[in-house]
Amino acid sequence: MQFFKYYLENILKYDFINRFNYNNISYIPSLEKVILCFEYKNPTYKQILNSLLALELISKSKADLLTLKKSNVSLKLRAGSPIGCKVTLKKLKMLDFISTLFLILIPQDKNFVINFSTKNYTKSLSFDLKSLFLFKELKDHYSVLKDLSNLSIVLITDSKNISEFVFFMKSLKVKFFM
Repeated sequence: MQFFKYYLENILKYDFINRFNYNNISYIPSLEKVILCFEYKNPTYKQILNSLLALELISKSKADLLTLKKSNVSLKLRAGSPIGCKVTLKKLKMLDFISTLFLILIPQDKNFVINFSTKNYTKSLSFDLKSLFLFKELKDHYSVLKDLSNLSIVLITDSKNISEFVFFMKSLKVKFFM
């Protein structure tokens, strides 16, 4: 994690100053937060509890339940019923997760590619991680967590335009196609 923190604070800032001609260091984009989420259309309590356990093992912080705000008659769901869970990571826990994601997990997954469109650009990049058992925390609990869905990961930055955002993601070595 120290390597990744040094990379973000020193090398990446230097690259942004050279590329985009910033006069003030405080205007340079940075990662604000990372959101990890499991969502289900018709969940069972076993799926919800397993996804809560998986998120707490992965992120080392407390996960929150996602509940419906309005009833959905077509899916036969009431308002207030759980549909998933999520964790928002900031500061050191975010850096720890991002470093393990980009330095350990994604290089092991040969089929990992992010499809990126400029139409949906909102200073965030979201993608799904299908192979969850690359996490060493989840390998030990395979018998319990084998029925998990895809993990949705959202990276939120404070970049000002699309070129800064693309440069930031490419500097993190994220392979994506436009």
